[in-house]
Amino acid sequence: MGKQDDAIRDYFFGGAGREVSLSQNRTDWDRISLIPRVLRDVSEVDIETDLVGKRVPTPVVVAPMAFLSLIRPRGEAILAEEAALNKLSFCLSSRSSMALESVAEVYFDALVRVGYESGCRPLLLFQLYVMRDQSISASLLKRAIKSGFDAIVITVDAPYIGLRPRDRTNGLRIPDEMLEANVKEELLLESGMVEMPTFGRGVSSAKHARLAQDPSMTWAKVEALCSLADSTPILLKGILDPADVALAASLRFGGVIVSNHGGRQLDGAISTPTALHQLRLSNQEPFGTVVVDGSIETGSDIVKARALGADAVMMGRIFAKALLDGGPNRLHMSMTRLIDDLHTSTALMGFPRWRDIDINRILIPKTC
Repeated sequence: MGKQDDAIRDYFFGGAGREVSLSQNRTDWDRISLIPRVLRDVSEVDIETDLVGKRVPTPVVVAPMAFLSLIRPRGEAILAEEAALNKLSFCLSSRSSMALESVAEVYFDALVRVGYESGCRPLLLFQLYVMRDQSISASLLKRAIKSGFDAIVITVDAPYIGLRPRDRTNGLRIPDEMLEANVKEELLLESGMVEMPTFGRGVSSAKHARLAQDPSMTWAKVEALCSLADSTPILLKGILDPADVALAASLRFGGVIVSNHGGRQLDGAISTPTALHQLRLSNQEPFGTVVVDGSIETGSDIVKARALGADAVMMGRIFAKALLDGGPNRLHMSMTRLIDDLHTSTALMGFPRWRDIDINRILIPKTC
C-alpha cells in the first residue's frame, strides 16, 4: 500500500485530536448488555421502521461520506446502488465527488429494479453543509428537492472542520475535479469569495473557500434556509444535548441525528450511545425522527440503538471499509450480512418486530 493509499484510509477512518471520541463511541456500544426474552414466536421477523413519516424496510441509513471516489471511481454511485438493492436508505454528502442528480438517478433506477416504485421503500436523503457562500447551499438544497430526494439532512456540528492530525501529517489534497463535481455551476458564479488558506486543514485549498462551512450559522439562519425546502422534511445532524433537541422540536424540524461526527469534530465530545441515553433520561416529549450514528457495526448494535429510543441508525465507515478492501462485491456482502445479522439479533431478543424493542431489554452501566 502506497503513501496516498494510507492517506485515503486515514481520511476515512481517522478522527480529531487524540481520537478519544472516535474510540469512545465503540467502547460505549460494547458496554451496553442485552437482555433477551425466550419462548416467543419469532417465526417471522419485521425490521421495518418509520423515517421522516414514511415506512421503510430497514432501520439502516448509509451515512453521508465525502469524496467517496477517492476509494473507488464513481464511489457514491456504487454505494447508492448497493444500498437500494439491499433495502437500505442512503444519504448523499454535499461533498460528493459526483453530481447529486447522477447519484439520485442511480439510486431510483436500482429501486425500480427491485420493485420499490411505491409503498414501503428505502429513502434517499441529501446531507447539506451551510457554506460561507450560502447561495451555494441554497442551490444544492433546491437541486436535491428537484431530483426527488426524500429528505434533507443539515449538518450543524461543523462551523469549522475539526483538527484531524492524520490529515495534516499526510497532507492529503482532494483533486479539484472531485471538490467541484457537485458544485460546478455554483462555483462559476462570483459571490462572496473568502480568503481562508487553512480551509480543510490539510484536505483542500484556499481556492475553494466559498465551500467552507459558515461559522456564523444560528438557529434562525438555519430555519431561514430550511424555508426553501417547502414540505421536504429536514433533519438536523450533529446534536448531542437534549436542550438542542428541544430547540429543534420547538422549531418544528422533522427530527435529529444524534451524532458526534464520527469523532471527527470535537475530540472528547460525549459518545453517541451515551448522548442518546441522556436524551431518554431527559423525559423530553418525543418528536419527529431520532437517528443515531457513531461506530455502529452489527445487528446487536442496531438493537441497542432501538432500545435507547432511536428510530433508525446511520452507518458509514463499515461500508467504506468494505468498498476500499474488496470493491463492490465485498460491499454487497457486508450489506447482506448486516441485514441478516439484524434479523437474527431481533429474533434472538425474542421480538418479532424490531421497533417493539424497548429500554427494558438492555443493561446500561451507571457511568454511561
